[in-house]
Amino acid sequence: MRAIPWRHVEPLTLTLWCALLAVAGSLLTQWPLRLDGLPAAGRPALMALALVVFIVALLRPWEKGFAERWSIYRLGPPRASAGGFILLLIAIPVLNYGSIALYTALAEPEQVWVPVLEGVMGEPGGLWMLLILLLLAAPLIEELLVRGRLQYQVGRRWGVPAAIAISATVFAWLHGLPQLVPVYVAFGVLLGIAVWLTGSVWTGVIIHALHNGATFGLFLLAASMDVAPAETSDAAADTAALLQAGGSALLLGAALLALALRIGHWPGRHSGGPVRWGPLLWIGPPLVALNAAPLFTG
Repeated sequence: MRAIPWRHVEPLTLTLWCALLAVAGSLLTQWPLRLDGLPAAGRPALMALALVVFIVALLRPWEKGFAERWSIYRLGPPRASAGGFILLLIAIPVLNYGSIALYTALAEPEQVWVPVLEGVMGEPGGLWMLLILLLLAAPLIEELLVRGRLQYQVGRRWGVPAAIAISATVFAWLHGLPQLVPVYVAFGVLLGIAVWLTGSVWTGVIIHALHNGATFGLFLLAASMDVAPAETSDAAADTAALLQAGGSALLLGAALLALALRIGHWPGRHSGGPVRWGPLLWIGPPLVALNAAPLFTG
């Protein structure tokens, strides 16, 4: 019986390792949420400190091989023309909001994030903790491990398409919300493409933070205006409005992305691994089944 070559096993072990590290980083930075009795500034400060400790431990700048780790995590500056890069930063969130609107209209998922945000906001220092989590911790931890190390190293083994599909799947399930997996997969694919095009994880960090910031800003605006769901509403009209908004956002985002690809220069894409479609043909079907399972299991 022939042994399985290491080049086929390594991406799978790397996927598991990066997922576990991302979970550990999330738990570490969220640990201050469980501490009671601290002053209002205490928990946000501990959260920021935990994030710094985790990132430093991940990169280990005092150890030999720091330059290699810097490269593996794709920490170099984005390599792209200014116009194309700016259009990319706009196009990806627009496309993602379009996919969210369409998915909400068609699948009607439970709104799980609003109660979570409201609960944290009610805690001492809640606003600062959410800002740290949404704008710093989540973008840095998830992008460095998923779009940085995992996508880059799998891409060099199995090609860029398979690497983007795997990293998007890991990103989606890391959030622990099965009902929203299809939305997170779509966002993960878009982020993966952006990081591949520019050759830098900072592109993913910026887009991720912009998206989280815009979403949190809308939450704060709705809270300040005391906006609440109507007790009686026309479900058909709501669905039609979401479909129209989502379709329009997708068309606008696609146009912006096409323009970005046309006018931009993307030398960074040459460093992300070969564009081979073969591995995606066999890894794609199980990933599709896994990510689509919540749609059929409720």
